[in-house]
Amino acid sequence: MKTIKRVSLSEQVVNSVVQYIQENDLHPGDQLPTENEFSSLFGVSRTSVREAIKALGINGVLTSVPGKGTFLRSNAVSLEHNNILQMEAHTTISDVMEVRTPLEVQATKLAVERGTSEEIMVLEEICGNYKFAVEQHTDHSAWGRKFHSHIASMSSNSLLINTLQSLSDITNRYRGSLAESDTEVEFYAQSHRDMCVAFRARDAEAAGREMARHMERTRLALLESVTSGNATKFIMRR
Repeated sequence: MKTIKRVSLSEQVVNSVVQYIQENDLHPGDQLPTENEFSSLFGVSRTSVREAIKALGINGVLTSVPGKGTFLRSNAVSLEHNNILQMEAHTTISDVMEVRTPLEVQATKLAVERGTSEEIMVLEEICGNYKFAVEQHTDHSAWGRKFHSHIASMSSNSLLINTLQSLSDITNRYRGSLAESDTEVEFYAQSHRDMCVAFRARDAEAAGREMARHMERTRLALLESVTSGNATKFIMRR
């Protein structure tokens, strides 16, 4: 049975603001109601409205002008209204993965060169636990995160480790959706095994190539997981 997920109040308000834009056929440059007006219209606090407007502003849909109000941005002209959130979520995912992928590849190469035999054994154990979780239809995403964090740790580069941790924190909210809809978990299990083989052979280039392939598949899967119905959660608190 599929779990019913709770939608936060802030996400509901974002959806309500976008719905308002749609129903009133607003165009770039048009002014939106004030926070007080939206608060009364939606029956929520001004704080919730402010958070929603901030989220839509960060993602390029709205712009707030001090002393004048909130307006639909001119660069939203090319977006079909019913796809605003979906397009913005796609942009967020692409931006994050564009930065994360080359860093994951670099961390992998350094890990192959610097990691100890004991650390490689731990990586292989993580790989095995991921495969077992997939076979048992239990939560495998935690082992996937551990696989990546262990590789980063093996790189022995503190800046790289901290940066990848920050990017991982951002993408963790996407992983929940991917774990629910992903039908290619066998690809990831095999990809982990292939990387472990490259680690054991101390082949940094092969491990790096497989990590690049792995991250590209993840990027595409994340983009496919975003729909107009669930896009709000991907842009809140960016």
